[in-house]
Amino acid sequence: MDNYSQLSHTHFQYKLWRNEVEMIKQETDFFLTIINEIPDTDDTAYKTEKETFINQFHHFQRFATHVLEELDNAEKNLAESVVNHKTLDKEQKLDQKYLREEVDYFEQDYREVKSKFRNFVALSDALPVD
Repeated sequence: MDNYSQLSHTHFQYKLWRNEVEMIKQETDFFLTIINEIPDTDDTAYKTEKETFINQFHHFQRFATHVLEELDNAEKNLAESVVNHKTLDKEQKLDQKYLREEVDYFEQDYREVKSKFRNFVALSDALPVD
């Protein structure tokens, strides 16, 4: 793979990851809106589960911000490589591997919580009826 192709491929991966993380961030905003519309009940277990989801969605938002900042830094380094006609150095390759693992873990963890949240909403008797 020539220098430009290698850098272009890496840039494409970063764009893809950025898009996925930004979508998760938007979706967590939506889920927080939904969960705040669910009235509280006297059921302690229900309240605890609701609060747990709120905390998890806030965690995902913070983590998404962190990952997006890391992607910004990686893309700046990548841009410098393009300008200087260089290939990815060892540190950039390690950064790319680390980011891939971080995004993969983030998405996997998020999908699991999202699935549980959908079940929580589906089984909720406290949802308002429009």
